[in-house]
Amino acid sequence: MIRFMPMNFESIFNKYAKTYPDKLSFGEMWQMTEGNRNAFDFIGWIIAKGEWTLLYILAKDQNGYLSKEAIRGMFDGSLFESIAKLNKGGGDRKSR
Repeated sequence: MIRFMPMNFESIFNKYAKTYPDKLSFGEMWQMTEGNRNAFDFIGWIIAKGEWTLLYILAKDQNGYLSKEAIRGMFDGSLFESIAKLNKGGGDRKSR
């Protein structure tokens, strides 16, 4: 099991968040997956791109950015609880 490392988490935003310091655009997220891939792990590249693209689709805000809170929520599981509450209560997805 991989442990959550706050320092590594913050380094994602220090390196790749160019537009806003606490959000990633799709392009910035794509660059992050490019920068963190392992050589010759072609299946891993595809899976990582797929995972992060799915997260982007599920958790982007109304302006098309993936927030630090949404990514942290993916790691600790709270993102999925908040999505379930929005779906159950008919809440406005754009208010995240």
